[in-house]
Amino acid sequence: MPTDPRGMTLSVDSDRCTGCCTCALVCSFVHDRIFGYERSRVRVWRDDNRGLFAPILCEQCEDAPCVVVCPTGALGRDGQGIVVRNVVRCIGCNECMNTCPLGAISFGPGGWMKCDRCASLGRSPYCAEYCTAGALRWEPARLVARARAREVALRRVESQQPGQGA
Repeated sequence: MPTDPRGMTLSVDSDRCTGCCTCALVCSFVHDRIFGYERSRVRVWRDDNRGLFAPILCEQCEDAPCVVVCPTGALGRDGQGIVVRNVVRCIGCNECMNTCPLGAISFGPGGWMKCDRCASLGRSPYCAEYCTAGALRWEPARLVARARAREVALRRVESQQPGQGA
């Protein structure tokens, strides 16, 4: 996962998400000065029947399918590793939006939108700053990588049957 030059990354813990949508409202306000879900670069997936919620935002995939599928090469990475769009080259074909495995790219009233981790604003992500549940966190990339490695190891250990070798 790309990180900014200070070694930080935006981590998502959907188990902590309460569905309050503060992240989405803060995002729309800081980018467009309007409190509105349709202007947010963050979406909150909701399953109200089961009480499950998850923030959906661009994960800045290492092998970003949106970049690969773009027929005009309008998508690329900036100096911080953030996937950005060249508006001059973009033809609005929506292939990036259709290919994103997370559904993190959308077209709203202001046009093409996706999370840039507030890099365009020159600061750390507002969504993480205002997430009271801790579902979105701006933290050192090395800690995030270590936690993910721990999760993988635990799953591997738990999947082993008694009496089988690791």
